[in-house]
Parts: sequence; C-alpha cells; structure tokens
Amino acid sequence: MLLPWFKHLIPGVAVVTAALVSLAPAQAQSEAFDTLPDVTYWTDLCRLQANAEDYENALAACEQAIALEPENAAIWAQHSGILVSLAAFPDAIASANRALTFDPEQSLAIAYQCVAYTALGENETALDKCNNALRVNGNWGQENPALAWFYRGEILAQAQQYELALVAYERTLLLDPENSRVLTRQCDAYVALARPEQAIAACGSARAIDQQWGELGPAHAWTYQGQAHTQLAEYNQAIFAYDQAIALEPNNAFTWAAQGQVLEALRRNPEALVSYDRAVAIKADYALPLLGQCTLLNRLGSYEPALAACDAALDGDGDWGNRTLANAWNERSISLTQTQQYEEALASINRAVGIQPDYVAAHNHRSTIFWYLERYPEALAANQQALYLDDTYAPAWLTRGLIFRATGEYPHALAAYNQALALNPFSDWGWTNRSLVLWQLEQYGEALDSAERAIALNSDSVQAWYNKGVALSALGEYGGAIATYDKVLALDATNADALTGRGIAWVHLDDYTAAAADLEAALALNPDNSLAQETLTTLPETQPVESLSVPPPPPPS
Repeated sequence: MLLPWFKHLIPGVAVVTAALVSLAPAQAQSEAFDTLPDVTYWTDLCRLQANAEDYENALAACEQAIALEPENAAIWAQHSGILVSLAAFPDAIASANRALTFDPEQSLAIAYQCVAYTALGENETALDKCNNALRVNGNWGQENPALAWFYRGEILAQAQQYELALVAYERTLLLDPENSRVLTRQCDAYVALARPEQAIAACGSARAIDQQWGELGPAHAWTYQGQAHTQLAEYNQAIFAYDQAIALEPNNAFTWAAQGQVLEALRRNPEALVSYDRAVAIKADYALPLLGQCTLLNRLGSYEPALAACDAALDGDGDWGNRTLANAWNERSISLTQTQQYEEALASINRAVGIQPDYVAAHNHRSTIFWYLERYPEALAANQQALYLDDTYAPAWLTRGLIFRATGEYPHALAAYNQALALNPFSDWGWTNRSLVLWQLEQYGEALDSAERAIALNSDSVQAWYNKGVALSALGEYGGAIATYDKVLALDATNADALTGRGIAWVHLDDYTAAAADLEAALALNPDNSLAQETLTTLPETQPVESLSVPPPPPPS
C-alpha cells in the first residue's frame, strides 16, 4: 500500500477513537460484498481507498481483510498506516504490534509506530522505533525506508540535533528526491544551524519541485528563506520572501512577526509596527510580536501604549523567538522610565538582569534609572558592570558621560564621550553631549565643532542647534548665534532658553528693543527664568552695551 505518508501529522486533526473504527464496511458499499471471502479484494480496496485519502472506508475494507486473514502481518501494517492518517495514534501503535507479532521484521509497521509516537510527543520512543525499522530493514510493503528516515530527521530536529537531522533528510531525499516537504524541512534545519546559503538553495528546490508538501506548503519555504536572507543581512530580499509567504498564507502569525523584525532592524518603524499588529491580530497572546510592539512604541515615543504591549507580552504564550523574557522586562522598564515611574522601572530592570545577568543593555539602562533618581554612586556601579561585560558597548560610555556631567566631573565626562564616539562616531546624541561638556570646560571652539557634528548627523536636533548658538555666543560671534537661535525657534517655537540666548546676543549687538522683546517672550513661557529676568532689568534704553553687566549665555541643559 502506497500511503501518502507526508500527510500523516496534520495539526488539528481530531483523534479517531476506537468507537469510530468499526469492522463493518461503509454503508455505501453493497451488502452483497459484505461477506465476500476474497482477501485480495479487500486488501486492494483498502490500498486504493487509502491512496485516494478516503481513510474511513479504507479502514473498513482493511478490517474486512483482517477478518479473513487475522494473522497477515502486511494487512495489520496497512491498518496501522490508515489509523496514523486518521490521527488515531494509540490504535495505530496497537495494530503495528499485531503486525510484529506475526512478522518481527515488518519494518513498515515499526515505522508507523515511530510516526505515531512522534505525534504523541514521545520522541525518545519514536526515535528508537525509527532506528529499529531502519536496522531491521525488512518488509516495507509498498513504502520504503524514506518514511523512517524522514521521521528520524523530524525527531532529531525537535531535539535541536540539526546536524544529525540533516543526515536523515539527505537519506530521505536519496530515496525520494522529488519531495518538497523534506527539502523545506532541510531548509529549516540549515536556518537553525545558521547556514543560510544552503537554506536558500533547499527552499528554492522545494518550490521548484512543488509536490508532496504534506502539511507544509510553498509559504513555509518562503518563510524559511526569509529567515535565511535575514541571517545574511539581506533585508530587502528577506522582506520580499516574507511578502511571498504572506500572499500565499496571510494568516500565519509567525511570518508577520518575522517580517516585523526585519523592518524593525531597518528602522522602518511604522511598517514594522503594522506587521507586528497583524501578527497579534492573528494570535493575540503571541509574545514575540507583542514585545515587538512594545519596542517600537518605545522607539516612537508612545510610552503608555508600549507599556501595555509589554505587559501583554509578559502575560503571553512565552514564545519569544530569538528574543527573551529579559528583553521584555528591559523594554517595560524603558516605558516606565519615560513615564517617570522610576521606582517601578527599577524593579522591572532588576528582573531583566536577574533573569539574564550578562545583559549589557539592561545593566546600562539600570544605570540610567539611577541617574534619573540622582543616585549617582549606584548609577556609576551599574554602568561599571555594563562596561565590565562589554567595554565596546558605546551606549554605556554615553551613560557614563551623563553621570560624570551630573556630578560636575567634566574631564571624566569628556573622556567617556570621547570613548563612546570612538566606538560609534555616528551618534548625534553623543556629539551633542560632548559639546555640552566642552562648553562647561570653556573649550568653546571644540564645543562648536561637536555641535556642528551633531547637526550634520541630525539636522532636526533642537539641542544640537541650541548648543551651537551657546558656543557662538561664548566666542563672541553674536550674529551667527542669533541666526542659530532662529533655527532652534523654527524647530521649537516655545523654547524659552533659545529666546533668552537670542536676547542676550541682541544686547551685545546694541539692539535693546529686540533684546527686550525676546527676553519678555522667554519670561512669558517660563516666568522662573532667572537669567532672562536679570538681563531684562539691566536694559536701560540708552545705556551703551560696554557699560552693561551682561550675564553669559545660558548654560546648556
């Protein structure tokens, strides 16, 4: 009997109980044949109906054959295979045992036991059965050892023994080379072993052959190929592969989540969020895309929805994919930090480092929370732990600079920022903060250079433009300072510090009217701005600028 064995383990198939397995043939069969004493007729009918996937009638026919020849091992093996196809796995095991009673070298029966035990999750027993079927290598009926080799590969893959699984898949393909399901599972194993080129080739072959997919399909091959392209950092090809998979199977939450991760890596945040949202719509408790939602909403500054997404992820199904539970606690802590819930944020980040003690980013964020709480010795200790784990982690050096700035240790802060920027010269935030420290050290020319480096990287940075204005004022370049403050106010019309700085620059250019207008506007926005208040009170309408006691530009925030 040539059973379509690649379709045995189809998720969601109900187990057929013994009560449904009647020895009587289907009523559609003529009663005239009910007692036909021709075992060949019933055996052939069983085989033909099984090949047509009419398993219930095949079962009835097979049981008529058994009634006529109850000690025929081959018929019991056929019976076992049909029960496997009906997902009646315990009954399939029992039928295979009957076959082996009459023929201990009935390899097909042993192989069906392997399949049934695999479906029942008893992988150790299943592996023993598959190995035994291959060792005996006796009667395979109209099947061949490919059945046992394939399920041996499946069991080994589930045990994450992917190299051994690949050997089994290769042996399967030697016996059945035109099998898309085996090639797709081979592709998946190559992905697991981070051998993406071979994975892409196997998935491509599966789609080219396009037959014998079993419970899989071309969408699975596209999804695994997307993972392989991701491993190669071929992100556009990965997105294309996921798009093909989604077009074929739009309700696969895994594929949507995988595509979301690629888009997230490309910083295509709104598109990534759409993919994660779709994954969650399909599977509401899927932890990986819920964490993706939290991460992206944090990145986009939507901290309260991010917190809700992180909480949902932590209550989810525990499937984190290539991320971890510690990642979720870290992202939750970020949400809480940005909503100024510092103590709860600290509790969350402590969970993250407790779960994963070598989590560098979490130790660094823990340091940041202590900085917000103005607990600087603890902040420095947490920062030191992050750098102990990885002294090439640039964000930890940036945090170290923040701590030293807060404690007024500007030379140490400058050294930290220099180290951070040596590791990552493309951090506009790093250059911005370096300019602040240089201003404090009265190195105004270098402060200006750093601010301009920051602006070159991020022309919308209000703080970087403001720092440039302060540095120009300190260098006595008041016209340039005014033009720079104009840019700040174009980006943020309510920036009271920029209005104050521009007002002071106008004082130095003898334009008291413009100075008064800016200083009054600054005080309207921030009545507690002492520098604007003091400067405004020193502005007699006719007093020359040289005789005024004008305070310096405001220090950077």
